Amino acid sequence: MQRLFCFPTTMVLATMVVLQAGCQKEQERQTTQLLAEASAGETNFSSYAPKNPYMEVGTNLLARTVLDTPGPDGIRIELRDLFVAPGSTADKVSLPGAAILEVLEGEGKITSGEQSQELSPGVSVSLAQGTTCSLESRGITPLVLRARIFIP
Repeated sequence: MQRLFCFPTTMVLATMVVLQAGCQKEQERQTTQLLAEASAGETNFSSYAPKNPYMEVGTNLLARTVLDTPGPDGIRIELRDLFVAPGSTADKVSLPGAAILEVLEGEGKITSGEQSQELSPGVSVSLAQGTTCSLESRGITPLVLRARIFIP
C-alpha cells in the first residue's frame, strides 16, 4: 500500500492550518479613557486613614505598635513592627526592654556591638534589655521585623 502523504508534507499542512486559525482578525481591544487633569485648586483627597500607621522613630526606621498588654509579674508585653527602607541602614536602634525580633519580610543584617547576623524571612534574633543595634536592609524589598518586647 502506498502512502498518500509523507510526514514532512503532513507537518507543513498542519502548520498552515494552525497559522491560518491564529491569524484571524482579532477584535479591537477596549480602551479606557484617561481621567481629566485635576485643576490647581482641587483637593479631593481620600478620607481613608489607616488605624495603626507606621511612625518615624529614627533615621530610616519606621515603627508601629500592634499590641500592648500587661503580662505576668508586672511585665508589659508589646508587639511592634519595625520597617527599614530598602537599601538603607537604621543606626542606634534601641527598644524599651528585652526583645525577640522575627524577620517577616526582606533581607539584611543586624549588628550589635561586635556581633552581626544575617537576616532573612523566618529568622529570629534576641536582644537583651538596653542593647543598641543597627538594622541594614538589603535588596529591593524593605526589611520588616516583628519585635516582641518584654518591658519590666
